[in-house]
Amino acid sequence: MIKAVMTLLICLGVFSVLGQNLEQKGYIGSRQLYYGVAYYPEVWNLKGVDEDIRQMKTFNINVVRMAEFSWALMEPEEGHFDFGWLHQIIEKLHAEDIDVILGTPTATPPIWAAEKYPEIFVVDDNGVRRGHGGRRNCSYTSTKYRELSEKICTAMAKEFGKKAGVIGWQTDNEFNLIYDYSDETKHLWHQWLNEKYGHIDSLNLAWRTNLWSQRYERFDQIPMPESNIWHHSSLRFEWGNFSNQQIIDYQQIHIKAIREYSNLPITHDGMPGQIKNYPGLFEDLDFMAVNCYHGFQAYPRWQTNYDRMRGYGKGMHWLFETAPNYSGGGNEGQTWFLHQPDGAFRAVTWMNYAMGGQGALFWLWRQQPAGQEMPHGAFLSAWGQPAANADDLKQMGAELKKYSKLLMDAPVEEARVALFYSHVNDLGLRIENSSNGISYYSDWTENFYSPISDAFIHRDVIHEWSDIEGYDVIILPLMPMVSRELSAKLEKWVNNGGILIAGPMTAYRNASWAAHTDKALGWFEDWTGINIVSRIPVDDYQKDGKPYAMVSFENQLKSLPNAACSFWSEALSSNTGNVLAKFRNGMHNDMPAIIENKVGKGKVIFLGTYPGEKAYQQLVVDDARKKDIQPLASGDSGILVVSRITQNGSRFLFVINIEDKTKKLHLEKGDYEDVFTGRKVGESSISLMPFEVLLLKKY
Repeated sequence: MIKAVMTLLICLGVFSVLGQNLEQKGYIGSRQLYYGVAYYPEVWNLKGVDEDIRQMKTFNINVVRMAEFSWALMEPEEGHFDFGWLHQIIEKLHAEDIDVILGTPTATPPIWAAEKYPEIFVVDDNGVRRGHGGRRNCSYTSTKYRELSEKICTAMAKEFGKKAGVIGWQTDNEFNLIYDYSDETKHLWHQWLNEKYGHIDSLNLAWRTNLWSQRYERFDQIPMPESNIWHHSSLRFEWGNFSNQQIIDYQQIHIKAIREYSNLPITHDGMPGQIKNYPGLFEDLDFMAVNCYHGFQAYPRWQTNYDRMRGYGKGMHWLFETAPNYSGGGNEGQTWFLHQPDGAFRAVTWMNYAMGGQGALFWLWRQQPAGQEMPHGAFLSAWGQPAANADDLKQMGAELKKYSKLLMDAPVEEARVALFYSHVNDLGLRIENSSNGISYYSDWTENFYSPISDAFIHRDVIHEWSDIEGYDVIILPLMPMVSRELSAKLEKWVNNGGILIAGPMTAYRNASWAAHTDKALGWFEDWTGINIVSRIPVDDYQKDGKPYAMVSFENQLKSLPNAACSFWSEALSSNTGNVLAKFRNGMHNDMPAIIENKVGKGKVIFLGTYPGEKAYQQLVVDDARKKDIQPLASGDSGILVVSRITQNGSRFLFVINIEDKTKKLHLEKGDYEDVFTGRKVGESSISLMPFEVLLLKKY
């Protein structure tokens, strides 16, 4: 992926020396781990910066993120810029070896922009325009908003592009898929459809618009979908794709402005579980960053995000926002995601670094004294006292400083197993559930990711544009839309020896989120040798406490007991394939539920339903072993094991219990030592206390 990005930048004429260096070294700033905070000194008396820095040093903080919401201070009047205050703060931080990542401040424009240019704000589907006072209220399609954003980004890049102590940039803040219904957006929407489909007849055919008399004669007749109308699925799907493209186009304004005056690497603070086009959004960015605010009950979701960040192939990732103790905010001032019980904070923070993170930035340094998000936790209270878990925060900073060189010298081992995570399919499944109540982020994690992690199979999480050549086993779950390009890429990969585990809910929609009409799976079916006979949705309905639809297993899975179906039921057929499971009960009784079929030097295993965790897990583990990919360990679920290897071949194993229960883990026989404590671990069986973290070196 990195090579592809650099090739694109060369073509665009914006290739930077720093970008080349980033590819070579895999990290930003200095060769060290970073531990830091979001810092908003503009909210406070700027005379307090010296005291802030003094206290930051006691926590071993070595980086802050700044300026992302301070447009009003940097441009108090249109065209009049004041950066003196920010220069002084950066210089004070730099003098104490605290680096800075600057955010472009476009999420919160100043009042003068709102009064002079009200057209910058989003119009909802009732025709009501938003106004000043919040964040992310602006329309990404607004010509004036884009113009104002370009000016402030350019001014910042000129001012700080080569500033000592600044190590990187963040674009805006938490882009969201916000739908705008202004006339400007309507014009771009029709233009986008015209460019994509070429002729109105092509769109009518693809969408089958004779349904409910929805046929169009011109592109400008096509509505922007409204919340109070049951609109056509393809219309809503393309509206989501169009709106995503507007975010990407808007971000390009930031990227271009920064790169004209700065060689520093750029990222964006993404939010997990959203339906933004992440591959498109991060394609032209230099390193990956994610914001995580899940509570300790959902630590597996944190884990998936770091595998996703690493899977983009852009070097070491960053955790750009998380609560140092608890979260709070929203219109009603709630508090949630409490980092409890004891040890949970340390475990989840080490998880980021264990899985390849270079830095973590906590939100925030000091609690807001007024306004929005006052309830949110911080390192310091609004009255200046350290948080209740200050000792934990200080311990974490000290540990990172102590083990920084070791981890920089021992990167995460390359994975040979990968799972696809698809934001565009998440978008489609929100339009058309198919399997009632599906929640992509949580269902994908619990059913498809966690069983592989719990089997201790090292893995990446990749996307539709990823380079797949280095993997031996790929899992393709919950992907109703598989593009022609991805299908062709997978076909070549399987023919060359790859093992593809596809389904459930694979490839039944085309690029317009419509059904294939030649074959159930369209082009995906052409080369896999597996066909769909019929399809029945399956929900959680049970009669007398018994699952309605079941599967029984055959061949290498025959030792497993019957299991309940979930997501849905596709009856399969194949002229050459090997049946691994059949349906029991219902309309698909005795029909194939899982088939594997050889394709060239590789094979495809197609899941017509989700057969339960045990069967799915065994399929992955067995086929990984056929490629000589061995689990890193065995033992209880809920334990993270990550292998890191130095250039000279020395191996370290991070072992983190991410649950509030005592766990057992079994390692390959040998002698181990916990780097943190010096404790010798001579036996292969280890007992882990709740949220315990070990860094084991094997001798």
